[in-house]
Amino acid sequence: MTRTSVGRVPDSAVLDTGTGPAVLLLHGTAPGTTAAANFSSLVATLGGYRLLAPDLLGFGASPMPLDLDYGPELWSRQAWQILDDRGIERATLIGNSMGARVALTMALARPHRIRGLVLLSTRMTATSSPAQALLRAYTPSLEGMEQLLRECFVTDQALITPDVVRQRYDASAQPGAHEAMQRVFAGLAATGPGPAPDELAGITAPVMLLHGRDDRIVPSDDGSRLAALLPHADLHVLGGTGHWLQIERAETVNALVTDFLARCAA
Repeated sequence: MTRTSVGRVPDSAVLDTGTGPAVLLLHGTAPGTTAAANFSSLVATLGGYRLLAPDLLGFGASPMPLDLDYGPELWSRQAWQILDDRGIERATLIGNSMGARVALTMALARPHRIRGLVLLSTRMTATSSPAQALLRAYTPSLEGMEQLLRECFVTDQALITPDVVRQRYDASAQPGAHEAMQRVFAGLAATGPGPAPDELAGITAPVMLLHGRDDRIVPSDDGSRLAALLPHADLHVLGGTGHWLQIERAETVNALVTDFLARCAA
């Protein structure tokens, strides 16, 4: 691979299940992230759709080269390649955290191929916080992963079970994962603030924004700022909820997404 190529992502790195209108699920960027874990509840709930949830380059079962410039442009090219390889012309995109930024990048590049956007915990402004510092400082260990999950992702501490910690730790400690994560952080620091307001105002697809009011990684005010720029956006702010809202408030998020997808398909 070169610094500008995507390379072919193995089928083993793409969860591809179901039949019906295509829905592409794009995970966020944090140590130990995988598509299957990030979207487990949604995938189990959404029937009647073809669901594609890839591990983005640098994560999970995807390649983790250290000579790529990681960021939304690279991951959007990977996502388009996955859709093109399968002959999928149009899709609804569900993006979580940085995955939402990837979804917006895709919608701006090829709007005619986007049925709608579901954006969870979307960053709009550059901010710093103890949670963000903890993410960047993480080195693989069970203790470090437990601290990261408890202090960064949820308000409901009962969700951080030994199995959850072990699963995330194992993904973060596989060969090459930590080094790739450091490249990801470096790449994201160089990408800038994201699409300009006038670009976002040109997105005509329906959009649903979801944000946890107690998100320690991406402030919930970012959801309000983004909703004000998108002409066809609905915003849902979930009280008592952190960054992992699709897990912490799975029943609510699943219901909202199910309704939105039905309207997009219609």
